[in-house]
Amino acid sequence: MRTRLILYLLICCCAGLSACTADTSSGPDMTVSTPDVGRPAPPSSVQAALSRDAFTPYAALGLSNNDGLAPNESSEAFSSACLATAGYPNSGNVPFGIRLGPANRAFSQPWGPGGYLGAAAAQQYGFRIPPPGSALSALGIDAPTPGSNPASLPRPEQNAIGKCATIVENLTDAMDKGPLAGIDRLSNDIYNAVAKDPAMINATRAWAACMAGNGYNFKQPQNVFFQEIQSMFGGKRAITPGETVSSAANQAQIATAVTDADCTQSTDLAGIYFAVLASSEQQIVNANQQALSTAVQQFRAAYAAELKKLPALLKTASAQPFGRAPAGQPTSSAG
Repeated sequence: MRTRLILYLLICCCAGLSACTADTSSGPDMTVSTPDVGRPAPPSSVQAALSRDAFTPYAALGLSNNDGLAPNESSEAFSSACLATAGYPNSGNVPFGIRLGPANRAFSQPWGPGGYLGAAAAQQYGFRIPPPGSALSALGIDAPTPGSNPASLPRPEQNAIGKCATIVENLTDAMDKGPLAGIDRLSNDIYNAVAKDPAMINATRAWAACMAGNGYNFKQPQNVFFQEIQSMFGGKRAITPGETVSSAANQAQIATAVTDADCTQSTDLAGIYFAVLASSEQQIVNANQQALSTAVQQFRAAYAAELKKLPALLKTASAQPFGRAPAGQPTSSAG
């Protein structure tokens, strides 16, 4: 089943040159000791690093079909089940969206809070979303391929897709405020712990100085991606994978990405970031294991209960217009 996917970008304060920060946490336990990381080598890829991190499965809860905690229980799977219940098991448009934010810890892209981009990705894609596939597959989501134009579908199928979009968005909102709320707070704990780490602060300063020496005024590495995406796509908050941009805009963002990758490598920003991240995640998971296990149980119970309600929900839900996809977890996704 094809996925009608839109990536929603949480711009927050990244629209300017100031740093993006996560919310102040009131999580169960946010005490994290500072690791002695030295100058570790960066990982081979973002996904390789995240696959070894203790918090990644929890961050992917509700997004990934194969997070290892709730198999095949995600927004995309629920949307597919909704359309099947409505009588369209083979529909070519499954409404599903992912919002990317600064504390996002499960969705892999070749950029991140640690500035990780890599020379090859910088030269080929820059900050553009590469052809969908590897990142979504890592979440257990079928890679989206061009489907039928929704406007060309029979009216009843259009209505079913619109209703399922509403139902999935309502489910996501309820999960964010319920079972996933504590996980989101812990995700922010991790973000804040990494941001406050002395080694990360020093590496970030060195990276910013390197960027400034090349004519770029950025204080935080994650700001580069958000500013470049805004410039490239004319300030849009939602982009569709594969959306075209002008050649000039594309070349400009590639030049920025290459400089970013070079500065990240010379300062070892990515190596330090992922080492500090892994340590912070493990400490917070260890300190809050019972709360995390309870959250998973509550999520799975709520998900199963909502599945049973689908026939009734389809009778009462209003249909969203096309061009809008339900948003995914704001902090539950990767690097």
